[in-house]
Amino acid sequence: MAHDLNPAQKKAVNTLSGPLLVLAGAGSGKTRVVTFRIANLIKHGIRPSRILAVTFTNKAAAEMQERIGSLIGKRLKERPFVSTFHSHCVKILRRHIRRLGYPEKFAICDRGDQESIARSALTTS
Repeated sequence: MAHDLNPAQKKAVNTLSGPLLVLAGAGSGKTRVVTFRIANLIKHGIRPSRILAVTFTNKAAAEMQERIGSLIGKRLKERPFVSTFHSHCVKILRRHIRRLGYPEKFAICDRGDQESIARSALTTS
């Protein structure tokens, strides 16, 4: 299953219980380790829908989805949930926003949006 991995990477891939945090520098094989671990978990009977993998960029999330698909094949009905931190948090907020007392329709503003809104509010006052 885990081809060309160093001992620490193999240990991560073969850890079958509990959460796993992979911290390493750019180009060190983090995505490879996580995708191999997910495939290994599925191989050992963990339902794909019980697996959550989060990363920082859309590019990394898409790459993980593709790699996982090639490792586990297209035959599975369920897929692991792979997302960015931001996207996952937005899904949670959209699902439970009423419990927090906010309306269902909301927008998330980045720094540029915030500055634009503040400028607009200051010029119309």
